[in-house]
Amino acid sequence: MVTRVSKESLTGNPGQNNAMERVIAISRDTVGSENLYSSIVHTKPGGRTEIHHHGACETSIYILAGRARFYSGEGLRDIIDANEGDFVFVPAFEVHVEENASGSEDLVVLLSRNCPGSVVHIVDGTMPE
Repeated sequence: MVTRVSKESLTGNPGQNNAMERVIAISRDTVGSENLYSSIVHTKPGGRTEIHHHGACETSIYILAGRARFYSGEGLRDIIDANEGDFVFVPAFEVHVEENASGSEDLVVLLSRNCPGSVVHIVDGTMPE
């Protein structure tokens, strides 16, 4: 059966930290999905995630508004900037950090993963200087 998730039914949930809000639309908890998770994530200016990965889940990120910066690879030294309209792919188990590259505008992304919920594994480490 097809399920509609109306915008009126969506509510914000905490993200990884106080700079982020996650609005979960599709998940096991919301619609009974077994292999798909979709949410919209708002990140305040200058906000960033902890160093983390998403386990066996691959992630697709579409930049709805703002500018994002992603750190990954050896020592988080690979840096990719993404702008409104860009897609970003994060492979399974890829350790990374996502950041709002703007000091004045919110970053808004549509995020989808091939897993039934929000899978986040925090990794010890420090950001490169």
